[in-house]
Amino acid sequence: MAAGGRVAAGRETIELASRQIEALAALQQIDQRLREATATIETHERRLAELESALTTASQTAAAAREAAAVLESRQRDLEQRLGACDAKLKDRRMRMTRIRTDKELGLARREIDLLSEEKSTVETELLTVLGELEEAAARREAAEAELAAMTAERDAAAEALREVEAQLGARLAADRQQREALVAAVDGELRRRYEMIFARRNGLAVVPVRAGTCQGCRMRVPPQLFNQIQRGEQVILCPSCQRLLYWEPEREEAEPS
Repeated sequence: MAAGGRVAAGRETIELASRQIEALAALQQIDQRLREATATIETHERRLAELESALTTASQTAAAAREAAAVLESRQRDLEQRLGACDAKLKDRRMRMTRIRTDKELGLARREIDLLSEEKSTVETELLTVLGELEEAAARREAAEAELAAMTAERDAAAEALREVEAQLGARLAADRQQREALVAAVDGELRRRYEMIFARRNGLAVVPVRAGTCQGCRMRVPPQLFNQIQRGEQVILCPSCQRLLYWEPEREEAEPS
């Protein structure tokens, strides 16, 4: 091959490597934005899921508190009806005593009144117990209802926040994904797969500059010979330490002609 052809081929190789690393650097910026936006949405989704779960628990607690209070309220009504019936019977028996003429009938009437009085006392004692339990149950129901209302409001706010985030990021995500497709098409398949593997393993930082002979990913010095190769830009080179893709970013004094 003539000298001019070799020079042209060399320049083409350098330009190709340069375009590849530039495309990867641009791809990394997009992937970082996509990762950040996706993480933001997922954070809101997790929060909403947590609140939905908590809301289910709060709803079950409130339902149980309502049921417990309802059972006691029903018991209260039953006891109050029994107490009313006892009072009515006692009133009736005392009125009947005024019409009794024999000692035997009077004794029977008094015995019946005593039994009714005992029953009334038992019912009154049980009613007082139920009223005390009902007061506690009502307090638990009120607290559970308040917790349910607060949890519902918090869940609704989280759902609204998620909708707002999705609306804000939706258009940007669509544009970034479209731009990403164009960049992916410009990168060699094997190089892209290597980039994606490093991006995943290195927490979203796969392509880094070398400044003053130092990898800006791991802060390790690059061997001089390798640094010279990176400066020439003839091929895409990995950092010997962190395995990230490297490109040369000259310092001001390196970039200025002497």
